[in-house]
Amino acid sequence: MVHDDPGNAASRGLEWLKEQQPETIKDISRSIQALTLWNEPASFLIEKLLSLKKDGYWETETPLTDTARAFIALCKSGKIQTETTTWIQEQQRDDSWNNSEIDTAYALMALGECRIKNENGCNWLVSNYGKKWEHPGTTSLIITALSIQDKEKYRDFINDRARWLLSKREDGGWTYIATSNLVIQALIDAGSKVEDIAPSIKWLLGKQQENGSWKDIISTTLSLITLKMYLDKLNSVPKK
Repeated sequence: MVHDDPGNAASRGLEWLKEQQPETIKDISRSIQALTLWNEPASFLIEKLLSLKKDGYWETETPLTDTARAFIALCKSGKIQTETTTWIQEQQRDDSWNNSEIDTAYALMALGECRIKNENGCNWLVSNYGKKWEHPGTTSLIITALSIQDKEKYRDFINDRARWLLSKREDGGWTYIATSNLVIQALIDAGSKVEDIAPSIKWLLGKQQENGSWKDIISTTLSLITLKMYLDKLNSVPKK
């Protein structure tokens, strides 16, 4: 069902999201981020997320990425977790986090949210980037991390990879809703033109279901974040 109005689509998505009861750290964190971005109440979920924290981090099967997501969501809602910042920094080994491009990107995003620069981590991502990381989702996370950390320093790399992402687009999207959202968000962070992003917003609106969702909590929250970022970008473009 295609709706051409991002604002209307977001309203429907938010109504669906408010009826959900997220349980995982990932779902709770993304829900807080989406609701906060749209100025919707999220205090109950924030309290729930904080109650699940242990010794400065969130203990899950993927503690680094889940802790980073939780930290980012709380930061954006005005709740800085100093002990979590320390925990994330303590996990860094030999410039990276777990020798993983995904973990490193999320750690850098989290640190960037509270304006902590980590040049070694950024340089590790850039110097190790190669064919094995040439996937839209992975590349998008790296672009976003570098954009948050130091967009101007890594401008050439960011621009090159943004062009690569656009070259991999098919029919407006990148196959999966969640992946496509990460790509669109990365392109917005990279400063891509509205006309380059608009076809993907149209694709995303076409994926919304009758009940207002994009199938599940993660895809819906990511879509809501994307739509708000896109509308903010539209509003920031000088009128001719």
